[in-house]
Order: sequence, then C-alpha cells, then structure tokens
Amino acid sequence: MNRRIVVAMLCAVLLLAGAGGETPAQSPGRLIVQSQTEPPGLDMTATPATATSGIVFYNVQESLVKVDRHGKLVPSLAERWHTADNRNYTFFLKKGVRFHNGREMKAADVKYCFERALNPETKHPYAKDYEAIGDIIVKDDYTVTFALKTVNANFLQNVARAGASIYPRETVDTMKSHPVGTGPFRFEEWVRGDRVVLVKNGDYHVKGLPKLERVTFRFVTDPNAVLAALKAGDVDASLFGLGPEHVQDLQKDARFQVITGDTTNDVILAMNNSRKPYGDVRVRRAMTYGVNKADVLKGAMFGMGKILGTNVDPLNPYYVDLSKAMPYDPARAKKLLAEAGYPNGFDSVLKVSPQYDYTVRSGQVVADSLKKIGVNVKIEQIEWGQWIARVFREADYDLTIIGHAEAWDIKNYANAKYYYRYDSAKFQDLFNKSEVTVDDKARREIYVDMQKLLVEDAPVVWLFMHPRLAVTKKGLQGLWKDLPASANDLSEVSWAPAK
Repeated sequence: MNRRIVVAMLCAVLLLAGAGGETPAQSPGRLIVQSQTEPPGLDMTATPATATSGIVFYNVQESLVKVDRHGKLVPSLAERWHTADNRNYTFFLKKGVRFHNGREMKAADVKYCFERALNPETKHPYAKDYEAIGDIIVKDDYTVTFALKTVNANFLQNVARAGASIYPRETVDTMKSHPVGTGPFRFEEWVRGDRVVLVKNGDYHVKGLPKLERVTFRFVTDPNAVLAALKAGDVDASLFGLGPEHVQDLQKDARFQVITGDTTNDVILAMNNSRKPYGDVRVRRAMTYGVNKADVLKGAMFGMGKILGTNVDPLNPYYVDLSKAMPYDPARAKKLLAEAGYPNGFDSVLKVSPQYDYTVRSGQVVADSLKKIGVNVKIEQIEWGQWIARVFREADYDLTIIGHAEAWDIKNYANAKYYYRYDSAKFQDLFNKSEVTVDDKARREIYVDMQKLLVEDAPVVWLFMHPRLAVTKKGLQGLWKDLPASANDLSEVSWAPAK
C-alpha cells in the first residue's frame, strides 16, 4: 500500500483516538481547526514562530494597533492615537478592558510589556523593532506616550506585530504554556502532540464578539491525513497545510467551501551568502537565472500563487512587480557560473523540512532545474526542530527552501546576522533611510530602490507567494480571504444558521 496513504489513515485514526471527549466537529458554537505545525511554545515574546502567532495572536492576546483583514492599521486595545511630530505617539486606551485573569488592563501594563521587550536579558524576538523607543510615559491609567529617539516610519506597524502583544506581568513565567491576554478567547488547555483549546471570553471588550464558544486547534501535519480528516468530518476547517491538489479536489465537493487569496508568505530558495560559492554575486545571479520559477509554481502549487521577484509581496503597498526582472535563462546562468570560476558547475546540499510539504515539492523542481546548468543539488530532509536549530539559528547550510510569512520583513535583509548572511552596506543604508522617512511618496521611492538592489544582489531566489488556501465545511463564515498578518483571527467566525 502507498506509504502516504498509510500515513494518512494512521493520522486519521490517531485524530479520532485523541479526541478525548471533544464534541464532534461542526457543533453549533464550536470549531475544530487543523493546524499543520505544533508551536514550540505559546509565548509570542519568546518565539517568532508563526505556528505560535497563528493560534495566540488576535485570539488570546492583542496589541495596541491591529492589522485588519484588508491590511489596514486600525485601533485595537488603543481606541485612538495621536502624533504631531512623528516622534511622540500618544495612545488612548480603551477603558474597561480586562485580562483573562480578571484584572483591568492599564497603561502601566503597556509600559511593562515594551520595557520588557527592550531588555536584552529577555531575548525578545522582535526587540530590534522597538529600538527607536526612548521613553514610555504613563500619563494616567488610560494614556501612554512613546517618546522615540528618532523618527521611525514603521513604528505603528511595529506595535501591531505579534511580539507587541499586551499581557499581565504576573503571568510572564507561565506564558509559554498558558498565555493570558485580552483577546476574544481564553486559553483552556494544550494537549501536547494533539491540540490547543480556546474558549469564549465572556468579558471581551468588543460587543457581540466572539461568536464561537470553543475553538480547538488540532495538529495534523500530513496533507493526506488533513484531507481524510476533513472528509470524515473530524475537523471543520484547514487554514494551512492541504496540498494544492487536494484543494482542487475539494472545490468539486459540495460539502466544502474553498477560500483562496493572497498572503505575506514569501517562499524562497535561500543561499548561505557567507559560504562558498554563494558569497559571489555572479553565482547567486546564476542560481536565479537557473531556476524555472513557473515550473516550481506548477510543480509545488499546481500553479496557484504568484511568482515573486523580491521579498515584497503583493499585499504590501510598496510592492513592485519585479518577477520578470531576472527571467529563466539557463544559458546566461552557465555564462555567469563560468565567469565566477565554475564552468562545470558545483555540488550543493539543499536542506528542507517535510513538515512543510511545499518545501519538498519545490526542492525537487529546483534541483531538476539547476541540474541543467551544472549545479548538482542533493536534497536532505530534516525535522523542523533541526531546521530551526541548524539552518535558522546557526546558518549551517548551503541552500534551503522555506516560506517567510511575516509582513514587512524586508528588514531581515538589512540584518547581516540573519541566516541568509547577506551583508550589504548599501542595502542597510537604504533600509535605515526608509525607517526615518515619513513622507509616503519619498518612502515608496526608497522601497523601489531597495527592491531593485535586491534583484541585483540576488541574496536569495524568490520563488512564489504561497497563496491563501483554506478549506472549510459549508456554513462556516467570517474567515479572512487574504492574510496580511501572521494570525488566524477567529473573533468574527461563526456557523450560518441551519436552513
């Protein structure tokens, strides 16, 4: 019997076995969602993992400002804000907002959370986003002012990120396993290896929300097992993790509805710029010319998604379509390799994690494509934990494929210590200039220059934007079509009344 089918059947059996008293899927007021990856922890101030923010952000914990379903910055815990000079931002907090432990949220909590993020000892994953903050002044229980050391054009965007969530200081030591916030759902339990359960917050500060009583995120990794669980009725929705072929199959099934849209998830072929031969820009450009991105999109995603030319995705207001700036051209790729001293190509290892099936699929197409220009790629599959430890943290790799879901992450290319190890003083200068340029037209021009420079330097091969591919049972309503933030906001999700 086919191994993948066996795995799918086994996972489906385990899914049922692990239900542990859970109410069957599609019960009024209840929702069971398939989650592809179990988070390393539930503390967003300790990990940048989207597996964490996908469960916690907007559902359990919230920030002063929110990115809405249209990608716009809107009030959240702050009912409004004001700045007269782009250096001093005053936030006026909603009154009567309570943490899940019953205590009212006040300005002192905001000050504590950001000062903790700025403390090097906490190793906050987004600490660099808040470096412009000079002082945080609590004017009264509901008014707090951030005095910036320098103008920071992305300041509001930064306080809307997952790492800027507001939580009570008395729960810091247990947030990794029991997050507490102000969100529409309270954390109830985490059964390791199986599920995270959230329940309705009856004291939520937005009237009429949430609409669901209980949400269960169940961990199912294998795409075939996800399909089996959906068809068996054991889960109500898959927000990420189905193979594109399954999505096409389910589009024909009247029991389901398919949601397709754009995301900020940019799938890349990363090259270790600090390791030979990828320190040579001619080699990096050759790799870009040598990858047939159309074939990658077709082979990995059945053509769904959008080919990218830089890391700035279509949901970003400064997006420029540079997908054809360095088109597939194997002859040019070979010439560049020869100029770099590799007329016969070279061998390289591509590390991918089967946790994310699209990385393996993409890798197979990339390897076939690069073989035509003399680059022999050996694919090494490693577990996700190993990928985080060896590739992401230690940059111990030649090539890797992964999707970066965080919005406005062009900042990573200005960080020479990021796992790409791309170190360009020119790019860093442009990025730093963009951060202090408030005028929208001028900032847009800088972003165009940054994108063009990324094309020239080719620090990675941008492959495609991973599309929003969500499948739910008929009757589920309120899910976002596009994903402009690393979150799965379920506050407005509900089941349509039965006819």
